[in-house]
Amino acid sequence: MTALRDHLDWLRETDTTVDVTEPVHWDGTVEAVAAEATRHGCPVVRFTETSGIARLVSGVYGGPDQFFSDDRDPWDRIAGALGHPPDGSYVDLIDRLARWEPASIDERPDAEPDATRCDGADLYDLGLPTTREGVPLVSLGVIAAEVDGETTWAPIAGRGRRSTELRLSVPRPFAEWCPPRTDVSVLLGVSAPVLIAALQAWTQGQPTPDAPALAAGLSDLQLATIDGRTVPAEAEVRVDGRLSGIDPKDADRTATWEIGQETTTVAVETTGIATREQPTIPFAPFDEPLADDVHLACLVEAAKLFRRVNNYWGVSPVRWIQIPVEGRLGLCIVSSEILYAGFEWQLANTLFSFSDLFDKVLVVDEQADPTDLARALDDMWVKAHPANDWVFSESHASSAAAPEYRDEDAGSRLYINATWDPRWDEEYIAPRVTMETAFSESVLASLADRWDELGLDEAVRPDRLDGDD
Repeated sequence: MTALRDHLDWLRETDTTVDVTEPVHWDGTVEAVAAEATRHGCPVVRFTETSGIARLVSGVYGGPDQFFSDDRDPWDRIAGALGHPPDGSYVDLIDRLARWEPASIDERPDAEPDATRCDGADLYDLGLPTTREGVPLVSLGVIAAEVDGETTWAPIAGRGRRSTELRLSVPRPFAEWCPPRTDVSVLLGVSAPVLIAALQAWTQGQPTPDAPALAAGLSDLQLATIDGRTVPAEAEVRVDGRLSGIDPKDADRTATWEIGQETTTVAVETTGIATREQPTIPFAPFDEPLADDVHLACLVEAAKLFRRVNNYWGVSPVRWIQIPVEGRLGLCIVSSEILYAGFEWQLANTLFSFSDLFDKVLVVDEQADPTDLARALDDMWVKAHPANDWVFSESHASSAAAPEYRDEDAGSRLYINATWDPRWDEEYIAPRVTMETAFSESVLASLADRWDELGLDEAVRPDRLDGDD
């Protein structure tokens, strides 16, 4: 599954999708409705009656928080958009994103772009959403540029617009790579592999123009060529134009990927707009903790750390890393084998050195379940002694980029060791209680029979009975 339309079809069949059929205006109202939806279980919201050419949708890559009583995990929609198996685990998903295996795109034949030119259309005709403060939400898209025969894609965030001009925030390394007066394409309504590849290429501390090849490594992406630029053929909207100006000053962020990044604002003078028939543009409501861009940024950052720490010591002790969307990039949870006494301290400091987003690291045992955030936080209080296992750094540590509860340049960082001490004998470690160990075989058999009689299989996730919870 690659194209956005395929993903939307899949969501309608398997997930919570709400159609807003009443007329809703793109100027503030659409964003307000989408923001409210993220606070109530994060359904996918499709606005079928807006005043622009494009239909708008939010929540396509988002999801509920892990404390929400539901059978969905926050990353399920992104996993589905990547064609991840429905029964695939979070560990498999993060391992796949961490592999960073570009695929050759030279051998792929060019496809015809699905978007066709809209003569006379301008940016206002599209009906791109704005916040209630008038900030345009040009989000969940990429900018494509070709320099010296090489095409790249970079993430974008909208700043302002006129009928023929977009002002976009882009990573500063991309702006330095792409000179003014370069012809570019702004692509909206693209698939998850395109968005993830753009983030991996330009927001991971080691910029690379190899974004199209990274996306091809994640999916069977169809590519097209527009004026020498390689673009995803299935993009819902393509705005062609030219970089007309670059402002090196950072602006107030409107997208999660901008946290911790040096950004530059570029102006794109549009020369033409092409759309698919009845195009759909996904967007992320501004500054919402469970919006789509938060989920994408958390997964991409976790995959980067997973790749780097598992190659750092020449072994792979880390089972999974999670940056929960509920923590807004301020908390990192790592499940790892503790190789020796003091390893958890080295692991936490290594994570802090590889990312400046979070200021808290929670280390849990390798048996911990990545889908059970409540258990991880419970271990933080039950297994970690506040006097011995909550370790604060010196107060002059550099301030993390994501937390918003302080503005000073320095402060303490914290790691919490919620693992069993590797020096303990096995008999001193409390056994993990499961259904199989807590009850006799006769009680388990009676429970299974009664379960079938009541027909509870339809009401409860089957994996809740496998002994892991």
